[in-house]
Amino acid sequence: MPAPAIMLNMLTDIFAIRYADRPIWSEFREADRVLLVQGFRMVAEQLFPPNGKGVHEYPAKSSWSNIQSRLSMELGMESLSPLNWGYYNQQNLWMSGAYSMDHVCKTWMLSTYDGKQTADTFMKQRISFIELSFRERMSTVKQEVERAASLLTSTSKVSSAPQPLSTSKLTAALKPAQEGFAKLKNSQAEHSARFFRSTCDELNERFKQAKIPLSYHAGFVQVAGDSFIEESISKPFWSVIADPKWNNVTIDMAEAVDRRESAQRDPALYAAKALESVLKIISDEKGWTTGKEKSASNYIDNLRSGKNGAFVAEWEAEGLRHFFSRVRNELGHGPGGEPMPQMTQQQTEWAISIAMAWTKSMVTRV
Repeated sequence: MPAPAIMLNMLTDIFAIRYADRPIWSEFREADRVLLVQGFRMVAEQLFPPNGKGVHEYPAKSSWSNIQSRLSMELGMESLSPLNWGYYNQQNLWMSGAYSMDHVCKTWMLSTYDGKQTADTFMKQRISFIELSFRERMSTVKQEVERAASLLTSTSKVSSAPQPLSTSKLTAALKPAQEGFAKLKNSQAEHSARFFRSTCDELNERFKQAKIPLSYHAGFVQVAGDSFIEESISKPFWSVIADPKWNNVTIDMAEAVDRRESAQRDPALYAAKALESVLKIISDEKGWTTGKEKSASNYIDNLRSGKNGAFVAEWEAEGLRHFFSRVRNELGHGPGGEPMPQMTQQQTEWAISIAMAWTKSMVTRV
């Protein structure tokens, strides 16, 4: 019997679980303590700050609760730290109350490392807090941008639609105020998005300063590979697929990277799936998809077709076909009685980097 949807929604993908079998920290360093303080302050002061009176309003208040609830669930804890306080006063009366969610998170996040856990577990759990916080803020920023864009579009449609004579004067009088409000909201949303992107860049820089091989992209903290590949391929890749329409690309490539770092099977297959999604999305968006496509090769034909403006050159099309035939096809089909196809670490790195590079190249042409 299928699980209720509400139960599925409680499952949260966190860094500590994805990389449980991948040792990263052998000791707890002063640089790690500094990073945790910096990470929490970024969350508290830049992602979900209080208002001018020091009070968290919606949606920040809701976000703090979501982060605390989801992370404590995945870590098998009732709560990250005590939710309530209480004591007997001098008159022997019991005084009690509830801590704010940011206090609950801070108490746990910045607790002193006492050696009861390995440094690896301690840090991975707290990196998970940073990851969930950035993912939560990414979600609210996307909602802000989408709502603002929708408001701007709807305001434009209403103001340009024919109006009955009885309301035309009123509509004309309200039009400037409505358009001004919509533009203000759109400007605020764009500012929020830019500020969030700069905060993501800051987090990645702080990982570097702490000499920790991690990077944050599109809602996930992952182990970073070669520094040259990270700067020249990986970072630009995650940047160009930030738009929600590339969500499936993000999901499969994140899976590819995680499988590579945790030595799971077939990470290159997920990289190939991500690249195939890119081909399909571009073909659909350009109106080139016929509905008769059965493989990635057909979508490549759509992109290389002269009547479609040769979106990709012939030599590029051949390179893409070769990639899918040697990577996706071999890994994506059962080998029967033949030996199970496997890639070396170097081949896997190549496949993921090539898929990222192809994606960046094509998405920037759209």
